[in-house]
Amino acid sequence: MRRPESLNTYSVEVSPSAWKQLAHLPLESYQRIRQALDGIAAQLRSPTPAPLPKKEAEPLITRSLSLEGYLAMYEVDTVRRRLTLREVVRTRP
Repeated sequence: MRRPESLNTYSVEVSPSAWKQLAHLPLESYQRIRQALDGIAAQLRSPTPAPLPKKEAEPLITRSLSLEGYLAMYEVDTVRRRLTLREVVRTRP
């Protein structure tokens, strides 16, 4: 069972394919991407979660983050309160 204070917290997860892509990055780039995702997850917290409309809500939202020559694509699952890194690709200089 989750603690009451963690009910408003979004977790950050990494898909298996994204882990493989992260393994090829310099450690500093990985750390900055992870810190950015942790910051985004912290901003997604709401002090009082509002209930989602029954059929009109989009539970998965796909977004991207550009950082240090890399594009990190992630999904936000508003139902499970989870941010999942899906892919990391190098952008052109």
